[in-house]
Amino acid sequence: MKRIVVALVTVVALFLSGGAVQAKGSDKPFVSLSVTPDVLDLGTLPFFTNIYEPPATLTVKVASNCYHGPIVVSMTGLKHNKIGGTITPDRILINGPATGGFVPMAKPVAVSKPTTGPHEILLEFKVENKFKDIAGKYTGTIIFTIMPP
Repeated sequence: MKRIVVALVTVVALFLSGGAVQAKGSDKPFVSLSVTPDVLDLGTLPFFTNIYEPPATLTVKVASNCYHGPIVVSMTGLKHNKIGGTITPDRILINGPATGGFVPMAKPVAVSKPTTGPHEILLEFKVENKFKDIAGKYTGTIIFTIMPP
């Protein structure tokens, strides 16, 4: 038996300097964030695997003309689309430039350091697979937050 895990990506930005995020070319400070792909397909979990290392990665593209705080990632967990089984965030591991290796997403995780200017963040994931997990398709939401400096 195998199961498919899919995580939908959502972007949340804290507005810096008390104003809204501004478009490029503006004299006002701006920070924008986009992710590729829009839907992260983690693939199919093999049966009887303790830690699954999907080949999928997520690229976060950050554009800014001002100093901003770290990019923080959180996750809702993955829910089975029919039966209701759940893979909790503490069983989903993330690796990014500021994580120092794979860490569980039980709490929000800073994946970058404070910086300015355009940059990309490559994120990798692992999923802890338990025997009790129900086969099927799972979905969840990844939330990105741009923290103030």
